[in-house]
Amino acid sequence: MAYSTKSPQRLLFLSIPLGACLILAQPVWADTATPLIEPPPLAESGEPVTEDNPAAVAPAPVSPSVQISGAIWRSKPGIVFLQTPIGPLSLSSKSTLRDIKTSQKITLWVHGTTSVIDIRERGMDKLVHRYVTGMPTFTSPEKTAVTLWTPDGEQSFTLGAFEAKIAGRQDHQPLTIEVEGTGTIKGLHDVQFDLQVNQVPRTPSSLHLLLNGTVSKLKSNYVFLKTPLGIVTVSGKTGVRNAKVGQEMSVWIQDRHVAIDLYQDGLTSPSRRFLTGPLAYGSNAHDTLTMQGPEGVQSIPLTQRPAALATLKEGLPITVELDQQGELVDIRRVN
Repeated sequence: MAYSTKSPQRLLFLSIPLGACLILAQPVWADTATPLIEPPPLAESGEPVTEDNPAAVAPAPVSPSVQISGAIWRSKPGIVFLQTPIGPLSLSSKSTLRDIKTSQKITLWVHGTTSVIDIRERGMDKLVHRYVTGMPTFTSPEKTAVTLWTPDGEQSFTLGAFEAKIAGRQDHQPLTIEVEGTGTIKGLHDVQFDLQVNQVPRTPSSLHLLLNGTVSKLKSNYVFLKTPLGIVTVSGKTGVRNAKVGQEMSVWIQDRHVAIDLYQDGLTSPSRRFLTGPLAYGSNAHDTLTMQGPEGVQSIPLTQRPAALATLKEGLPITVELDQQGELVDIRRVN
C-alpha cells in the first residue's frame, strides 16, 4: 500500500572537485604521498553534541561540503588514521604530520574547492596545526597576500617569507599552507586526506556532508559515485539500494540523519529518496513518521502501521524509501 507525503524538491548543488572513496583526494602543493591502505573498520567514536534543531543550523547547500571530526586510531610520521562516525579518515603528508598525538582532535572541513584540516588539543581546544588548501585569490596586484575560505569565514593571509614561491606559482594551481591562529603563514606543505562513507552515524555528533555526482559502477554492496573530484564509494549501509549506472545521485548527512536521492531523465524531483535516521513518530497515535532531510523535517503519513515497525522502539535507526511522488515504498531497520 502506498502512503502519500510531500514530494521533496531537488537541491541545486554546485559541482566542484573532491577525491575518492569517499576518496576525497585533495589537491596538493608538492608531489602527493603514496595512497594509503584502508584501515579496518573500528567502533564508531565521536563527541556528543546537543541535537536541538539540526535544520536550523544546516549550512548553505554548497557541494562538496564536509565537516567531520575523528578519533585518532594510530599514527606514524607523515600518516594519521582516524575513525569517524561515517567511516575511516586518513591524512598523509611528505612534509608534515610528524608530531600528532592521541590527545589531539582532528577536524576536516571541505567547502567547494577549499579544504581545511584543524588539529587541536582536545581538552584546551588549543590550535596546534591548521592546513588550508585551495585556489587562492590575491588581494592586491602586488600579490603580497591571499584570501581563502576557512571555518571562520573568508580570511586574508600575508605571504611574508613565502611571497616569491606563492606569487610565482602557475595560474590555477592550488596550494596548501599551514597557518597560525593569527593568520600568519607558517609553511607550505603537501597534505592529502581519504574519507570513506561506509556506515550510518549511530550517535549525535558535529557532522555534515553534502555531495552529488553520477553512478558509475555497482559492485557488491557499494555504489561508486563519480564526482568532479573523483569516485565516492557509498555503502549500502547508508540506506541506498537499486541504483542504476548513469543515474544522478546526491548524498546528504547531518548529525545522525542521511538522505540519498537518485535522479533520472533530468527530472527535478528524485525518482527515489532514502531517508535514514532515528525512528520518531509525529504523534502519540503513531500515524506519522518524522524524518530529517536536506529541506528540514519531513512528515510521512502512515494509514496503517507497517509490520517492519511492530517490534522497533523509537530512537532505533530506520531507512524510509520514497518514490518520485513522495509516497512510501518501504521501511526497514538499519543493521
